Amino acid sequence: MAPVVASTVPAASALRSWLADADFHDAWEAPLRDPALSPTEIFLRAAGAAPAWVGLAMALRNRVVRLFGLKDVGSMRRAGGRPAAAFRPGDRLGIFTIISSDADELVLGIDDSHLDVRVSVSKPTGAPATSYVVATAVRVHNILGRAYMVPVSRAHPLVVRAMMRRAQV
Repeated sequence: MAPVVASTVPAASALRSWLADADFHDAWEAPLRDPALSPTEIFLRAAGAAPAWVGLAMALRNRVVRLFGLKDVGSMRRAGGRPAAAFRPGDRLGIFTIISSDADELVLGIDDSHLDVRVSVSKPTGAPATSYVVATAVRVHNILGRAYMVPVSRAHPLVVRAMMRRAQV
């Protein structure tokens, strides 16, 4: 399993513009053994490596939030079996919608009435990448979003680190 360490949102990340208004953000860095992987391939491998408990937690989350009129976002599993290069902005990728994608960064999002989420998977530009960063920023819209973020802000780092540790990248 790969070591995962706390990091910062990379300076070149599209997520940087979200940080000033974010109510929550974090960033985690892990080794990248295959620098040829695209950010989308990295995300797909990390999502595919999610431990079973992540799937159970997402299923529980979806059941509970429906009671409050929030979106059931589904699971982290890759839908449709498409190759990474086939995904475009606007497509669904697991629980997220692709906001933007290029050779250095994939930005995903979920927008709902209680909060908006952005996730970035990025590789350093320039020399062959030896690591990658997964960064998340959340903007809360109301009291429901604040209540939602109490448990999520504690669970989120555990989920992201578990997926990154297990990813074969």
